Amino acid sequence: MIIFQEDSVKAMDNKIIHTENVDLYYGNFHALKNINFSIAEKKITAMIGPSGCGKSTLLRVFNRMNDLVEGARVTGEVKIAGQNILAGNTDLLNLRKKVGMVFQRPNPFPLSIFENIVFGLKIHQMYQKNKNKLMEIAEQSLKAVLLWDELKNKLNHLATNLSLEQQQKICIARLLVVKPEILLMDEPCSALDPISTARIEELMQELKKDYTIVIVTHNMQQAARVSDETGYMLLGELVEFGDTQRIFTAPTDRRTEDYITGRLG
Repeated sequence: MIIFQEDSVKAMDNKIIHTENVDLYYGNFHALKNINFSIAEKKITAMIGPSGCGKSTLLRVFNRMNDLVEGARVTGEVKIAGQNILAGNTDLLNLRKKVGMVFQRPNPFPLSIFENIVFGLKIHQMYQKNKNKLMEIAEQSLKAVLLWDELKNKLNHLATNLSLEQQQKICIARLLVVKPEILLMDEPCSALDPISTARIEELMQELKKDYTIVIVTHNMQQAARVSDETGYMLLGELVEFGDTQRIFTAPTDRRTEDYITGRLG
C-alpha cells in the first residue's frame, strides 16, 4: 500500500505534481485527453477555460475524487512527490489528507467553529484526548487563515452562522490542521462578493509560502492576479501551460489567445 508519510520525499526540480499521458473517461465520454504537465511546489497554479472544458475534473484527479463517480476511469500516471497516486494500492485516506480540497460554496459542518476546525484531527485519530493540544492547533489554524482575532471568543458558535467569507476560511482552516502539502481550490470565490474575494486572494498569497495551491477559476482576472503559472483547457485538452504573465500577454496557441481576448467564450 502506498502511504503518504508526514515527511514526504520532496519533489525534484521544485515540481511536486507530474502528470503523464493522463486520460479520464466517464463511461464512453472522453473527459480528459492526454494531459502532460508539472506543477511547481509552493506556487499558485491556475486552470482556466470555458465551462465544461475539464478544469474541475482535472483538479479532482489529484486527490482521486473522481473515484466516487460511477463509470469514471483514469489512465496514465499522476505522481505526487514521486509517488503514482493512480496505483491501485494507494491509501486514499492518506492521499486526501495530503491533498486537501476547497469547494465552490463553503461547506462548514453544522457544528461549532472549534469542532469544524478539529474535525479532521478526530477523523485521523490525532490528539483526540488532548483538549489543550486541539485548542493549540485550532488557534494556529485560525491564525493561518487570518480569523483568530475575529473568532477567538466565538469558538463555540455555529460555523454555519458565519459570513460566507468566514465560512470559506473555516473550510480552509479545517484542511490545514492535518498538514496537507497541496490545496486544491475549485472556484473558491464564486459565491463571494468582491471584497471577500480580495481577502481570500490575499490569504492565498500567504498560504503559498507553506503550501502548493492549484485553483480552478472562470475569472481570468483572478488567475492573472494570484497565480504564478496558468493552464488553459479546452474540450478536455490542456492547450497551453506556462508562466502566467506570458500566457496572458504572449500565448503561443491561437486558441489561448482567442479565449484570453474574449473571442472564444
